[in-house]
Amino acid sequence: MEPQLRALLVARLSVMTDESTSPTRQLEHGRNVLTARGWSEAGTAVDLDVSATKYSPFDRPELGNWLKNRSHEFDVIVVWRLDRLVRSSKDLADLIHWCGENGKSLVSATEGFDLSTPFGKAMATIIAALGELEAGTLSTRVKDSHNALRKMDRWSGGQPPYGYRIVEHERAGKTLEIDPVSSKAVRIMGEMTLAGKSQWEIAARLTADGLPTPARYYHKEGAKRKTPVSDVWNQSSVGKILGSPATQGYKLIGASKKERRLARGSDGMPIRYTPTGIFSDEEWTQIQEKLRNRSRTRERSHGAAPLLGVVYCERCGDRLYRVITSNPNGRKYSYYRCVPKTGKPRCEGASFSESAVQELLDALVFEELAALPVTERKFIPGEDHTDELQAVDRAMTGIRDERDTGLYDYEGGHDEYMERLTALVEKRKILQSLPHREAQYIDEPTGETYAQAYERMDQEERRTLLLNAGIRLYIHSMAPPSWRIHIPEDAMSKALDIPEADLSQLRTDYLNRPPTPEEEAQTQNPHPEWDAVRTAERYGEDQE
Repeated sequence: MEPQLRALLVARLSVMTDESTSPTRQLEHGRNVLTARGWSEAGTAVDLDVSATKYSPFDRPELGNWLKNRSHEFDVIVVWRLDRLVRSSKDLADLIHWCGENGKSLVSATEGFDLSTPFGKAMATIIAALGELEAGTLSTRVKDSHNALRKMDRWSGGQPPYGYRIVEHERAGKTLEIDPVSSKAVRIMGEMTLAGKSQWEIAARLTADGLPTPARYYHKEGAKRKTPVSDVWNQSSVGKILGSPATQGYKLIGASKKERRLARGSDGMPIRYTPTGIFSDEEWTQIQEKLRNRSRTRERSHGAAPLLGVVYCERCGDRLYRVITSNPNGRKYSYYRCVPKTGKPRCEGASFSESAVQELLDALVFEELAALPVTERKFIPGEDHTDELQAVDRAMTGIRDERDTGLYDYEGGHDEYMERLTALVEKRKILQSLPHREAQYIDEPTGETYAQAYERMDQEERRTLLLNAGIRLYIHSMAPPSWRIHIPEDAMSKALDIPEADLSQLRTDYLNRPPTPEEEAQTQNPHPEWDAVRTAERYGEDQE
């Protein structure tokens, strides 16, 4: 009888499949060897969901620990089949070398090799080479399958875009459809964007409403994550979802996020999983324009000083920034000041009480802007089929190149080529016959004047109102106060004919209204000379 050796039973499974290759069956074959040879069981190394093509024996969680830290506890490695251990001749050579240096043997329960014999070593090398060939063939099949899926409205796997869910395809495989739960959050994002809300405001609303984040919605219980699942939305997630064509149901391909692009079918047209997206094409175009405009503006929309970007220093033309100071008694004073920057010193004397500046601006709104209607810029999509025509042209060029290289040289190939080319030619004719209209913007009145809107808004909304209109207040000095207000010419040209009595009543109502919490929190004006600011000298109002 052979000496009683201590055997380590090894099992591995890259993907949980049928019972014939389950870890239990693999270990059962190994224990039959132990019974036949009179060996004892030192332990088991079972690695699940681990690919032998990607991970060597030394890099696997269970087996790697035995080889690196517990090699003194066993004498022989027993495995059901060699491909449960390695799929690469290099990995096998490394393991054989390790066994030789550490006095270990290697036995397959079903393939008749044993490293204690020269024949066993030769057989192991041959079988490993066959395993490497099989892994390469499998990899090729997987790549070919993915390449084919790229040209179909089939979902090839992974986490779906937020707003969609994976369903059975009507023919075979999987596809996507709009998810009624997560698409609700996406709709809110789009509607708030079109309403002029910032991504921060959108994220705050989604969090407050308890709508699931992508991480939470697609999280599987028990799944391992590098970071905890968050239920708090952030601006980045909102921007990525709204900016991705996948949100409209389009299929994307590319190995990395930077390489992501629209997948196109054999006819050159973008592939879509769903007949329509979460938004209409018109809504989607408007949302993208809103996102582009906001990225160009770069104005803070939350937590900014109430007049940031509205009040400017007349001397240097730069914006004024709010500065809050305290005296020894703890009393706080708030100012708007011209601040120094690289290559530009601070303008001396350009420091103005926040309450005085706010008072001046409020007065100007009711004196200069009372008759101006608030307008909302609306995007009117054009009808332009240039991209579709270019896609058709690329598809026609592609199939002609395929014919020139002989890819249609088979029985029925010419008919297939002509069918595809004819379909593209017909599509091109249709696109060329469609009307062409340039996209444009129009300014639609909201039904309110600036004074009316200003009266009902809070401080942050007022700031946004003035920023969007391009209205700026330039302040020059304090003694005597001198300033100018810039109102874009296109806004002035839309002034309404409002009776002075109505304007006077509007101003009176505003001045007699209860103070807002922000106004109550403002500190006392330390510069009494600003009390007469409404009668201050005005100059150069037509300059800009």
